[in-house]
Amino acid sequence: MAEADNIKDIFAPTEYTAMINLFLSQNKHKVINKHVCEIGTGNGIIAANTAILGAARITVSDLEKAALSAARSCINEVKDATQSIEYLHGTLWEPYDNQVFDLILANLPHFPGENVMLSGRLPTWSSGGADGRKFLDPFIEGIARHLKRTGLAVFTHNCFVDLSETHAKMETLGLTMTTDYETLVFIPPVKAAALTHGVSGYGSNILNVGDYSFGHVRLAMASWPESSF
Repeated sequence: MAEADNIKDIFAPTEYTAMINLFLSQNKHKVINKHVCEIGTGNGIIAANTAILGAARITVSDLEKAALSAARSCINEVKDATQSIEYLHGTLWEPYDNQVFDLILANLPHFPGENVMLSGRLPTWSSGGADGRKFLDPFIEGIARHLKRTGLAVFTHNCFVDLSETHAKMETLGLTMTTDYETLVFIPPVKAAALTHGVSGYGSNILNVGDYSFGHVRLAMASWPESSF
């Protein structure tokens, strides 16, 4: 039991998880009877929510085997016998071959800092390299290969990781992107100290109040121009 609890703590959901789940709960029609993919599933809570909301098929992946174990346990609690669930081990799009999806979801490590180590978390949990784009850019490139022409990709995006660059990459791929949902997330001191440019180096995208810092985060949504998803 102690080991199981420890796994749950390691993959505990965050405000980023909540952003995606709120969007899904408010847009159930985008989930019902769809083939859903979640990259970097962690504890599986986002994928589990799509099961509750009526997804027909769900494919999840993670580079951590412990995450897939946690996700399987979480999803099994809520899925019904008619839903097809697939668990893939690997980095980003590596294990997906030529699969395409109606709905792609991701909450990737894209914090702009090296060697971000959080107590109780795995080393892969947060750090996205110096500019935060180590995993974000390959994920974006893969959307064009794995998103159905009528589909939608939804992912969290720190505003202190250049949003204009992401828009430009989407445009190059022929995709459109909007960022309509925004919130503030608390940046723990250990993460604040690891920021490549420090808490004062990202302008208004990081709110500093005394000794505390909060980052602006948006929910990015990408689709093909002809899509009405």
